[in-house]
Amino acid sequence: MYKIPKEEEIRKAIYKALKRHGSFDSLNKLREGILEELKKMNEFYTISLKRARILIARSGFVRLEVKKKHTKKKIKKCPVCGGKLSEIKNLNLYGEEVVIAYKCQLCNYRSKIYEMPVRYAFHFARY
Repeated sequence: MYKIPKEEEIRKAIYKALKRHGSFDSLNKLREGILEELKKMNEFYTISLKRARILIARSGFVRLEVKKKHTKKKIKKCPVCGGKLSEIKNLNLYGEEVVIAYKCQLCNYRSKIYEMPVRYAFHFARY
């Protein structure tokens, strides 16, 4: 039997895991650190990778490093948190507006037109 924790409990677990370790070089390792902290609160708590990634990106106290690869797909929503992307435009030589990149309005993820994230690194941000 498993239980799904509330967002506040997950944020506390993220904060404690990053405070203890400082940084994680993969999403799986950070999820394991979060699960370790959640198990201290309730032994039945669990969290998926997708939910962990979304809450980490939106937390505000985590600095994300994203390694990207070139792909042929265009992105429609943020691949990190699922938020809305705004277009970054520039003028070409003919005076036409051209989309050169995208920026997420929630987590500040930036990418060029045909880039997708491959690997994440998480660091405790001290603002």
